Amino acid sequence: MECAAVREFTGLHNMIRGLLRLLSSAVSEAKPDNAKQIKVLCDFGLFSVHGSHFHHSTEDDYYWPAIERNGADPSLLEPLVKEHHMIDPVLDETERAFETLQRGATGTQTLDSLRVQVGRFKDDMLSHLDHEEPIFFPLLTQYMPDDENARLAAELAKKAPRKGISWLMGGAEYGMTTDQFNEFLATFPKPIQWMRPLLLRKYRRGCGVLGVDPALPSSSGR
Repeated sequence: MECAAVREFTGLHNMIRGLLRLLSSAVSEAKPDNAKQIKVLCDFGLFSVHGSHFHHSTEDDYYWPAIERNGADPSLLEPLVKEHHMIDPVLDETERAFETLQRGATGTQTLDSLRVQVGRFKDDMLSHLDHEEPIFFPLLTQYMPDDENARLAAELAKKAPRKGISWLMGGAEYGMTTDQFNEFLATFPKPIQWMRPLLLRKYRRGCGVLGVDPALPSSSGR
């Protein structure tokens, strides 16, 4: 039977894949003269960057040290550590690109540059997730007991960024299986669980402004 940590990371990774697809589509639909669309796009883009940074920090600072303490060979994780170090500058560059757009530089050239940057962000993240899973998931299975994973997941849910959480809720709703979504949602504080319908409505409205299909993340699951 699949361990809890692998189930949760499978859901998280497929949600990330789905949101990256959604972001790429949203950037391709962006119009420089549509101020409302640009605002929503910047909110979504910055959420995606900050969420990616947070996801990496959960692995760097919590999960990888935990499985090493439980007996995993640190050398097996070294390629993933290196990939995180390589991706971090891409995240920073993507953040700066969205901040430039947010400050009002909405010309065609700015959007063309953003599309290139988001393409790099998406490709690097997708490649990393594909590389990470065959290494990380077997280590989780062997070295991450379900009770320890539950403690880590609850701690990290409290620390997760709250800004842009409607994008997280939509990505989870469409990018995860029902079981994965329910397990993921259960780690969050009750008020956020109760706000699920409101957050999903906000997510769908945002997708409408961006001109993208809110169900697009569902096509990225495996």
